[in-house]
Formats: sequence, C-alpha cells, structure tokens
Amino acid sequence: MFKYKLSRAWLAILICLFVVAASACAGSAGSTGSAGGSGGTTASVPAQSETKASSEESSTKEPVSIEVTYWESSTSDKAGWDYMFNKFAKDHPEIKLVPQVYPSTTYTQQLDTRIAANDWPDVIRYTYQRLGKFKESEVMLDLTGKIPEENLSDLVPAYRSALTYNGKLVGMPHHTDTIAIYYNKRMFEESGIRIPQNANDGWTWDELNEIARKLKADHGLDYAFAGIWENGSGYRYLPFLYANGASVLGEDMNSIAINSPQALEATKLYETWRKENLVAKTGFTQEPQCNMLFVAEKIAFSFSGSWHCSYMEENMPGNWGVTYMPKSPIGKTGSDMGGNGLFAYKGTKEPDASITFIEYMTSKENMKEFCEQSNFIPVRTSLIEEGLTYSSFQKEMDTFLDIVATIDPKMAADETSTRFQQLNVIYSEEMDPLAIDGSVSADQVLANCENRMKEAMAE
Repeated sequence: MFKYKLSRAWLAILICLFVVAASACAGSAGSTGSAGGSGGTTASVPAQSETKASSEESSTKEPVSIEVTYWESSTSDKAGWDYMFNKFAKDHPEIKLVPQVYPSTTYTQQLDTRIAANDWPDVIRYTYQRLGKFKESEVMLDLTGKIPEENLSDLVPAYRSALTYNGKLVGMPHHTDTIAIYYNKRMFEESGIRIPQNANDGWTWDELNEIARKLKADHGLDYAFAGIWENGSGYRYLPFLYANGASVLGEDMNSIAINSPQALEATKLYETWRKENLVAKTGFTQEPQCNMLFVAEKIAFSFSGSWHCSYMEENMPGNWGVTYMPKSPIGKTGSDMGGNGLFAYKGTKEPDASITFIEYMTSKENMKEFCEQSNFIPVRTSLIEEGLTYSSFQKEMDTFLDIVATIDPKMAADETSTRFQQLNVIYSEEMDPLAIDGSVSADQVLANCENRMKEAMAE
C-alpha cells in the first residue's frame, strides 16, 4: 500500500516531480508566432520600486484600456478578483482594466461565440485542461523573454509546462485547486461515520460504498452523494482512474491507454453507484447541481472544490466539514488537478499592458494575496513551502493543501497535454449515459473512449 507523509516541504518536492512527465507535452507540432511590444521595448511589469520620475511621467498620459475576461465560481473567488483589481488600479494608474465576467457554467460557450466573431478580449482566464485549442491555433501572445526569469523559476514545473508550447511561454499559471469530500456533520455523527484524519487514513472504495448505503438508508435520501463532474468537466473523475494505476495516455504521450483493467475497475465503481442510486443523476454535460443538493441536505456528502468553502458556509453554516479522498484497491489516493492560467490574445492592441497585468497577477506577492482571498492554492514552490494564511477556512484549506500532494504526476502530464481538451470532451460524452441512467456499461464506455480517442489523436 502506498503511504503519504504529508508536509509542506514534501508537498513542494512531490509536486515538482510533475515536470518529468509534463515536459513531454510541450513538444507537439506547430509554433506560436511572436507578437512584439512597441519599438522593441520590454513589456514586463515595472518594479515596485520604479522611480518617482517614471511614475510622474506615466501619470500624465491617458491610461490604456485592456479587457480581462474571467468567471467567479464563488463568493471568495469574486473577493479575490475584486481585491486584486483594486490593488492593480492603485499600482498601475496608466492601465485601465475593463473586467468582463461571464457565468462559470456558460463561460467557454460565450467566449467561443466572441472568438468566432473575432471579438477577442485582451487577457483571458482559462482552465489548464482546455488550453490545447489555443496553443494549436497559435493565438496566444508569446511572452518569451518578457517575464523575468526570477518570476518563472519559482513556478511549479507542471503548471509552467501547461503554459509552454514549442518551447515558448504563451501564458502564466495563476493558481490551482483540488477536490475533497465535503460531509454533512449532523448526518455523519448520527450515523456514526468515521472521519479520515489524513490522506493515508482515507476510506477504501469498499468502505465508501458501505458508508454511502448506510447514510442513504439512515436519512431516507434519494441519493447519498454527488460530485462536481458536470458541464463537460469529466476530467474531474479521472483521479479515481489514476489512483488505481490507470491513465488516459501511454508513457509515450501519444498512444491511448484508457481501456485497461485498472481503468475498468475504477469505472465499475461509478457503475455500482449508478445501479444502486448512490450518486445523484447529474451528468458530465449538465448544469452543476452537486452543491445545491448538498446544502439542501438532499445528499450526505459531495466531491467538491476548495473554492466552495464560502458557498457551504453561507448556505449551511456550521454543519459541514472537509475530509480526504478515498483510497483505491492498490492503496493509493489522489485528487483533481484544477486551477487556471492567464494568457493574452496574440492580436491584442495593447500587448505591453496585457503582459504587465499578467505578470502582476502571477507575481509571488500577488499570487499569495489572491489565493488567500479566494481560497485557492498557489503554483509557486516557495509559497507552498511557506504556507498561506487564508482570510477564512484555514483548517479546511490546510486539508486541501495536503490533498494536493496526492495528485498523480502522470495525470498532471496527461491533462496539460495539447490534445487533452479533445480527449476530455470524448470522455465526458461517453460517461454521460452511464452517469445519468446507466444505459451503457463500464466496458462499453472505455471501449468507445478508446476508439474515439485514437481517432482524435490521429487527426
């Protein structure tokens, strides 16, 4: 059985191992064109100690405007963006930020509609797993040489690799997040359920099933639990596969390996949940319902994200807790690799200002403050080692920081590969029939995924 000794230093060491597998993702075909600044001048953020003369000079100019597109997934997420926007406005009066916020559930669709009309924002927040289409179409502003090396060397390698294409830096990682089990304190106490105290203490898959059955029966529930696997985010279920020794891609990063005995065992777990109505009928392409069911006490626990703490407390104050992910039959645990990066559109009319904003948001100091406000996890090794002082939910966020140490390096590499967005769409679509009504078997899901994914990789 695998055992995890969790500490901040060990977390930093383990998460840095992602680069071994993730570096294979950066060499796919194509190249990102360079979009220069003005007159060959540097586009990096002025140092905090910039001279008074240069500050006075910039204050006499009309500010340039850049549009920043993002979503707010929770109250704390909004608080983080509001805080940083206000701080940036004070530090950089020469740049006017024009925020454009879309709902998280329709963000990609609304952005795609704008892009189809060639109406690009200047700076875009986007999930690591879905960056492949922008890389391959060469629409990301080349940041190579425009971000000081001292701001790059501290980044966790896997996330830096996710924003690298053909050796060029095409964006900056901003933060990460992960999922854990949120549980209803009253229901768990009344049913006498043991709460795991660390990653190695997590329930086994068999224990998880028995706990779900007991909670469902004890509290007259239609379903025992749910998960944030909806809205095309099938990759959030992949930790179960990787915890059992399976993977989507082979070691060569070009072959499809998803149809394996280890993947089948993990997928049959979901098949059991569906047959016994242990999991709520929310499909991978439906609107998120998991957290609403949880706070309404229609389910006893949920697989939800670190950024959801504020939502839980607002809607069921004092009656929720966070615990660790379950362990697979091989004794290994794991969790979701979440989070987002920032990149600028190659055709932006304000490349210098766009780069200034991206570097500002991803600097050590500002990454720390954003994560502490938003309940996210930083992607700088030094910050992970030092730890963060969160504005709220310190105990719960410490648990999430521990869970990050269990993320599988191969999963990180697969999910940040150039073609992963296409593979995730296929996986989401094939899992829907199993997740919603059980109309297909686990064997069929993996066979269909294998065939379609091979075709996608061959395109």
